[in-house]
Amino acid sequence: MRYKGLLLLTLLYFICTSSPLFAQFSISGKVLNDQGKPFEKASVSLLSLPDSSLFMQTSTNESGQYDFQNNTHGSFVLRISAVGYETQWTRSYATSAGDRITATPIILKTASIAIETVHMYGKPPAIQQFVDKMVVQVEETVLAEGNSVLELLEKTPGIVSDGKGNFSIQGRTGANIKINGRDVYISGTQLANMLRGLQARDVAKMELISSPSSKEDAAGTAGIINIITKKNKRSGFGGDLFVRGSHTRKKQGSAGGGLHYKTDRINFFTNVSTGYEEEKAHSRLSRSWTNEQGQLVSKQTQTEKIRLSPGRYHSIHSGITVDFDTTKTLEASFNWVKGKFISYADIDIDFLNGQNQLLERAATRNNFDEGYNNLTFNVNYTKKYNSDNHYLKLNVDYAPHTNKYDNAFYTDYLETTTTRPTSARHNIQDLSNTTYSARLDYSRPIGEHSLYEIGWKGSHFYIDNQRSNDTLKNNNCIKDETSSNNFQYTQHVEAAYLTFASKIQRFEYKLGLRSEYTYTKANQKTNAATKENNYLHFFPTAFVSYNLTEQHALRGSFSSRIERPNDHDVNTFRVYEDAFTYYEGNPDLKPERSNILELGHSFKNKLFTTLGLSHSRDVRTWITGTGNLPNQTFSRPENIGKHKNYSASIMYNNSFTPFWTGSHYINGFHNRYTGTVNDIELDTKGSSWTANSRHTLTLAKDWRIEALGYYKSPVVNGVRKTAEAYGLDIALEKKLLSERAMIKLAANGLIRNAKPSFSSTFNNLYIESQNFPDNRKVLLSFHYRFGN
Repeated sequence: MRYKGLLLLTLLYFICTSSPLFAQFSISGKVLNDQGKPFEKASVSLLSLPDSSLFMQTSTNESGQYDFQNNTHGSFVLRISAVGYETQWTRSYATSAGDRITATPIILKTASIAIETVHMYGKPPAIQQFVDKMVVQVEETVLAEGNSVLELLEKTPGIVSDGKGNFSIQGRTGANIKINGRDVYISGTQLANMLRGLQARDVAKMELISSPSSKEDAAGTAGIINIITKKNKRSGFGGDLFVRGSHTRKKQGSAGGGLHYKTDRINFFTNVSTGYEEEKAHSRLSRSWTNEQGQLVSKQTQTEKIRLSPGRYHSIHSGITVDFDTTKTLEASFNWVKGKFISYADIDIDFLNGQNQLLERAATRNNFDEGYNNLTFNVNYTKKYNSDNHYLKLNVDYAPHTNKYDNAFYTDYLETTTTRPTSARHNIQDLSNTTYSARLDYSRPIGEHSLYEIGWKGSHFYIDNQRSNDTLKNNNCIKDETSSNNFQYTQHVEAAYLTFASKIQRFEYKLGLRSEYTYTKANQKTNAATKENNYLHFFPTAFVSYNLTEQHALRGSFSSRIERPNDHDVNTFRVYEDAFTYYEGNPDLKPERSNILELGHSFKNKLFTTLGLSHSRDVRTWITGTGNLPNQTFSRPENIGKHKNYSASIMYNNSFTPFWTGSHYINGFHNRYTGTVNDIELDTKGSSWTANSRHTLTLAKDWRIEALGYYKSPVVNGVRKTAEAYGLDIALEKKLLSERAMIKLAANGLIRNAKPSFSSTFNNLYIESQNFPDNRKVLLSFHYRFGN
């Protein structure tokens, strides 16, 4: 059964004889000064003919190179300008799908007449919409400095994060995180911790792919969030150093840097960072139980004070690219993220009766020590043939991850009519997660406007989770057999895909089919319970676009996705969060399936509108219920039934003045969940909207200021409804020492209500949670670049 995907791949290869091309056009070139050297930061404008209106704008890099990519085809001309130099124009270019045009090198000559200084800055828009994804630029933003990648995702338009490693796109839960197009092989809190240890300064851009093609993994019912890291573009030897300090209620700091070396054949880079942080937060939680008539029976009110002291993390990102010749390239990369977080919590819980009279109070002291060590090794080989679209790629991943937890809490009972001794729990968990993955992709053009892609991927990961829990009984620590266990989990996936695309005048389409065979084995070694499962699913995809005119274009997409249960979801043994709360897995969970349809329109590559519809079945969500003991609650994942999501979004990029640019995004969506859980009917729904507006002002040659405002309304997710959140961040940047140094001052959360709060109603239990995290930050950083 494991080789079904490979057999299907072989069959598809032999039956595939032709296919069409679905691609964007590109225009690239180089600008030189009158000495023949690369001209950096020349303004390059792409003008649409016949009216010469501005279509796109960029600036040349350190090598004097520029590049435009878009899917709105037509006739264009390039205008190249710089202060103190004569403006140059190229000949006109007529573009169509798949064209890769290299313009003749342009030489800028010094102007003979002095002119008043005018600053022109051409950078990609902060947000760009393509036929299959939305791209958020990070590299050129001032506000990225000082944030972790987790914080960066929380502020990205179109994304909703719960802070625990779970992300939504346009209201749809279950987004899969990738880094440079490759899986990270962890999820939940493990993923959140890893993203917390990565620096936003190392990110170039983020791709929000709500309807991925068949070339990508089908995992992730909301699509894919692909984090693209920066690549070295400078020739020769050089590097950079940075140091930053920040303050919330407590202090944080980090430092690091990188080295690079680039020749015509070799490009090597390495980036390192280390950080230290402390936090202080608090929360309030209430649980209310009612009878069938809706009358209050009992209630718990909880207050929690949390201290992170300290949190430490370290990371190394290193890679090398070797071009053996113009057709063969070998890439290898190594990523390491390690962290240790020690936190303390004081929890007070009041137990009340139906008349809100105090019955008992419990005071808990909680110590939590968490460490993680995540490694990823990757090797990628590319063989190009007679064009860029004719290639063979082989990719191999090896990713060992480990997590260690040491948690202890002690509970004293106060103001009670009965004498109760102190209760205690000590939890030690040692978890290892090892993944092996290999992927083969082949692409070949046929004729002038044809292309097919075919590929295979196999992934295998193994998890070993050893947990030992002790509890206090009669003043003696004894092992708790209900929560101590050794759990092993295996998942093997074999996949094959084929894509077929075509262009007929102004109409383009791309069709794809992916098959994925999945085998899982959950082994509860403690009680000798084993559960195996295997299934084969097919995932069709389709993309279409139609250029109505040179300024208007339509696009559409359809994709089928899956969200498989992970090891935490199916592990039946209990994990206690405090003396009265625990969560456990569900071994009978089914994979969640969803179909996503999107329609969009673009105008002048500035205004984009998108309508979306998503339908999911066997939706998985966490349900909170009443435990077996008095005053006890538990959480468990359940397949609750169906989920429908309707969404609409508008994105607009504009330039108020030559020195003031803006990108704006607004998204509205409606969620509805229906089904049955434990013979209880579920029907929850709600409409929500999010908005994001970023403004960049270039005050002078060496000064930039950036402001970001965002708002997220309450969102319905299963039985939960999250609270609203809004904020305003502002940052100032000053370049020094001939632009080799940079100093930044930022205020994150200058205005902020980013509280991950929620309410939940299920059966006879109502929960309301208010969290007050330590997320208002003032930051000062210094960055210096040396060498080339």
